[in-house]
Amino acid sequence: MIAAALLAAAAFPAAELPGRAFIMAIAAGGFAVVTADLRAVAVVTGLGMATFVGFLANRFGDLTGAADGWSYTAVIVFASVLGVGYRFMRSVPLTTARADGTVTPSPRPPHPAVPVGYDPPFG
Repeated sequence: MIAAALLAAAAFPAAELPGRAFIMAIAAGGFAVVTADLRAVAVVTGLGMATFVGFLANRFGDLTGAADGWSYTAVIVFASVLGVGYRFMRSVPLTTARADGTVTPSPRPPHPAVPVGYDPPFG
């Protein structure tokens, strides 16, 4: 998230909060996609929100500044929720129902970020 904050600060001027929030949201959502631990996703999302408000929306780490910064954090949270949802949907096995009533699993390629033999805790 710190690298994303540095990228957002370099790519967008200080008054361009939507662009900075978009960069932070992409980083939070991407982390949620590749991480199976929901606690880690929550902590990194919170860190991203605090970094955005404290250093990208306000100055010098001030979390109690203008309320504009906190209104953009919903985008960061939404991206994390989408990332967790995508990861969950990738873990749900596909099945194929046949005419005779049998159900067989459909082949699905593994997610590129999941190590071979890994069993997700929510799947």
